[in-house]
Amino acid sequence: MNGIRRALVVSLGLLVAIAAGLILLPVIAVLDPAAREAGAAFAQFVFLYLARSGLEGSSAFAGAELARFVWTAAIAVCVAPLIITVLIGESARVRSSIWYVGATGVIAAATPWVARAAFRTTRAISATPEELRFAFVFFLTGAVSGLIYWMIAGRPASDRSAAPD
Repeated sequence: MNGIRRALVVSLGLLVAIAAGLILLPVIAVLDPAAREAGAAFAQFVFLYLARSGLEGSSAFAGAELARFVWTAAIAVCVAPLIITVLIGESARVRSSIWYVGATGVIAAATPWVARAAFRTTRAISATPEELRFAFVFFLTGAVSGLIYWMIAGRPASDRSAAPD
């Protein structure tokens, strides 16, 4: 029975933390000036790309590709780092907030470099100042997601049962 209860708590913690990350990422990106500029440039590119593809007759395909790109980026930054951290933490029975906050944040921040290495680009180890700002935005998103997961499912049972003062 304890295993089923733990699985339910972990699932609930994952769902809430992932939802928080998906909400928090655009909020932090809007608050950061470098991310806001990049988002505006990306939106302009998307608008022109969709307008151009609409003239050529395949705007539905362009929209689907855009949606796929945004979905993949959200999964890579908000979902995968948390799932990796939770799998390792639950396997090793880690209950430290430092583990869930730090590991999730570091994995989320490393996402651009992991993607570059996966595609074998020559810039896999370098970064511009703007990219470091994005890494910081990703780190904050991952850290908050990890903290929310830890608050729901990662704390030791003795911490959860103690009533706040």
